[in-house]
Amino acid sequence: MTMFDLSSMNAMHLDAIREIGNIGGGHAATALSSLLGCRVSVEIPKAELVSIYELNSYYDDPDSAYTAVFSSSNHKDPFNFMLLVRESDVNKLIILLMYKQFKTKMDVASMPQEMVDSALGEISNILLGSFLSAVNGFLGVSSGMTIPSVAHDTLASILSVVSAMFGEFGDVALVTKSNLIVGTGTGSNSIGANILLASGPQALETLLVKLGVM
Repeated sequence: MTMFDLSSMNAMHLDAIREIGNIGGGHAATALSSLLGCRVSVEIPKAELVSIYELNSYYDDPDSAYTAVFSSSNHKDPFNFMLLVRESDVNKLIILLMYKQFKTKMDVASMPQEMVDSALGEISNILLGSFLSAVNGFLGVSSGMTIPSVAHDTLASILSVVSAMFGEFGDVALVTKSNLIVGTGTGSNSIGANILLASGPQALETLLVKLGVM
């Protein structure tokens, strides 16, 4: 069987992926709003083909400090998900989570890193699991996710993992962006959280076939 060529994706294919981002982002926003007890909105999702050599600057300044949480589905051809949050926004998320659960404002700076990462893992399980439910719905299957892993690094270093994955199949990556805005969406109190869907050609081809665009 010939491997699906990502560079051959057309506007109809990308529109279908955006629709998944729209539905998955909506599911994730609803779940996060319930978890944190505050408003969460979703920006219009994006799906684009980007050179793997330009990927490290696609989302932000490549030298920016970010936290990333990785997880994969347990499909035969897995879908890989990543939650990207600016390092400066991580504490805000944890404060909201702790206040919702314990009704007290925690000093996140004094918390052990393992506890912060555990809380991020809980948030990611809810967010990425909700996004996965949209993918499962289109595929007509039920699948779970791997235990999330957390990384703290520059954006360039984090996205180099995605570049390496797509580099096995060619020199372009399908880049998605479903950005959740926690809070009012304006001012210093807003928090951005990007969900990326980064999967290989076989998984994407299966999904596009199920969506009726291939």
